[in-house]
Amino acid sequence: KEQMYVEFGGGKSPAFEYVRQKAMDEIKDGEISLIGSDIDQMEEAKAYPLGIIVEVAGKKMESDFEPVLERQIHRFLNYAMGVFHIGQRDMNWIRISKDAQKAGLKIRDFGKILHAKFHNEYGEIVDKVAVTLFTTEDEIKQIFPEVKDAYNKRDERIGQLKDDTVDKFYSCSLCTSFAPNHICVISPERMGLCGAISWLDAKASFEISPIGGNKPIERKICLDSIKGVWEGVNEFVFNNIYSHNFCRYIII
Repeated sequence: KEQMYVEFGGGKSPAFEYVRQKAMDEIKDGEISLIGSDIDQMEEAKAYPLGIIVEVAGKKMESDFEPVLERQIHRFLNYAMGVFHIGQRDMNWIRISKDAQKAGLKIRDFGKILHAKFHNEYGEIVDKVAVTLFTTEDEIKQIFPEVKDAYNKRDERIGQLKDDTVDKFYSCSLCTSFAPNHICVISPERMGLCGAISWLDAKASFEISPIGGNKPIERKICLDSIKGVWEGVNEFVFNNIYSHNFCRYIII
């Protein structure tokens, strides 16, 4: 905290991040808009609101891919020296260090980072990327009902699925950058411990990037129907944490 210049979210101010699909003719690639003040107009050691909307268009883009791309905001912003990011959706928390502010980092640079990295890593499904950043609470309050509705619709869709109606669960190791001894097993009725990654998210993530942080898990034989213990889940966890001294995982 003593290294922090300003922060956003984390329960101290309203903040969110949201990726939404658009038609090819609805957005201009590379367009970055900032509505509100940038860092050079902010007071040190204070919390400010921040909304991040990334609009993407592509011939191979699907609505199921929105939350998958949305989660990459965490990883992409953390690449920037002096930027701290944790959480997802409207549970995110971002800090910018004093050194980064002195070096000239701006909120608008978040848009440049996201535009470049989405094209760099997801060019097969993303043809256009536009980013809008909000740092005024009024603007965030105005747009947030739409954002929250999108979150809710995603949750409602996954809520219709049950563990015994699918033949695969999915792993998630996306948090290993700061929780190296942890792996989640995600099923339709059990999200990741971060609360932001559903079974549909993990499934779409694997379809986009088979070598990424989400892998399919064959359930195999049910060892305990009351506790929900599956042979395939146990095997996967054991085989994927052999290099760690300790692991916590969700037992389905």
